Amino acid sequence: MASGGIDIGNIDTDPVEEAYVLYGAVVGGPDKRGRFFDIRSDWPQTEVALDYNAPMLTLAAMHVAADTSEPYYTSLQAGAYDRVKPKGRPCDSAYQDGCEAGRLNKKATLAMAIVVTVVGLVLIGLSAWYLILLYRARSDVGGKF
Repeated sequence: MASGGIDIGNIDTDPVEEAYVLYGAVVGGPDKRGRFFDIRSDWPQTEVALDYNAPMLTLAAMHVAADTSEPYYTSLQAGAYDRVKPKGRPCDSAYQDGCEAGRLNKKATLAMAIVVTVVGLVLIGLSAWYLILLYRARSDVGGKF
């Protein structure tokens, strides 16, 4: 709603500039991989909600009480985000297509399963061997350590 757009189908591009700016509002934040895309229709990343914003007052008060310097974001210049904006699509509830890039293919998943299974079996075998040796040592001493 803060963007000022009327056409919900083109909310990402219409209007080009946001009609209203909510200064100090905290948004949902990055996706599972720590990337933030700043796409208006990506509601998990860009929504403003009370559960994010309520603690902000306490944090701001703590900052004012403990530190007299300005926070880093007050010195950011216009266009600073454009240099670090991630490529691709987000991976969250609104955009599932961005999740495909980080997944292993079927062959890699199979190889990983085989490696984990073999390592697990080796560890179980070594543990069993150690317990057998411990049992034999205990039997040789007559049940006393």
